[in-house]
Amino acid sequence: MPADSNSLDDAARQLADRIAAIPNLHGPLRLEFHADASLAADSTWQDTLRQELEKRRLTITEEPSALLLKVGAVETPTQLVLTASARIGDRDDVRIVAVTRAAFTAPALAVAPVRIARQLVYESSDRILDASALGTAAEGGLAVLLYRNEDLVALRLDSSGADKQTISLAAANLHASRDPRAELTDKGATAEVLLPGKLCEFNWVAGEEPRCRAKKTEWRTATVLTSPCDASDWKLEARGDDWSSADLLQIVPDAAARAGSVALFNEFPGPILSINGERDPVSALIVARNLHTGNYEVYKITLVCGN
Repeated sequence: MPADSNSLDDAARQLADRIAAIPNLHGPLRLEFHADASLAADSTWQDTLRQELEKRRLTITEEPSALLLKVGAVETPTQLVLTASARIGDRDDVRIVAVTRAAFTAPALAVAPVRIARQLVYESSDRILDASALGTAAEGGLAVLLYRNEDLVALRLDSSGADKQTISLAAANLHASRDPRAELTDKGATAEVLLPGKLCEFNWVAGEEPRCRAKKTEWRTATVLTSPCDASDWKLEARGDDWSSADLLQIVPDAAARAGSVALFNEFPGPILSINGERDPVSALIVARNLHTGNYEVYKITLVCGN
């Protein structure tokens, strides 16, 4: 339904009315915002929504046990769309306010400084633990670390996803567990696999056993990408702790005063298992499990300019 408004504040008030009309919805509510960068940058409408919900006797809280209300804000070529969804009993109840872009004043239509492009580059029924870029970004090759028949295996793939080489890492002696962790780093002719308490190195030569040694495990720190638009830094974050639900990749300005401010969001079809910055500073590889197909997938995400 179109909103009779020319500001995000007006649209937020109408959304609050529609939220309050959801049958059997009771507070307290825990709000979770997912907005395009240009809309997230203006937090005023979010504050307005909170205030309007409170006026309608729907208390807002940060308590994890409170009912989750997901609020979205996206731009399309013709509209700005606000959505709210909550799980009531056995159903998802959704309310929408769609506003014609032409109704907004110029400040409300600021161009997003950066957006996310996403590409599925590899998938497998075998459990993928990590992925690493091969060579330069232009070459497009990929190294993948996975479990196959209860053995740890490293694959080297060409730009089309075809398997060029398979290396068994059984000598690394990584035992399967519910949440195994390992990190793969390609170094050209060789590669390294970081495991709990050890580091294994091998050459991309068929049949060669990895050489492993004890090492204090220091897992990969947060991946930071550089925007090609203005050279600003953006940090990649994901929960990855819930194996039963979709995950959100959150891309936050590295200099943000608090997590979640002016953030970009990209939803994946299951939990995100690893994030690995590529050789290209504007790209990263994301490993996720697709809960719909059961497959493990590797995505390449890239920061690009404009809407």
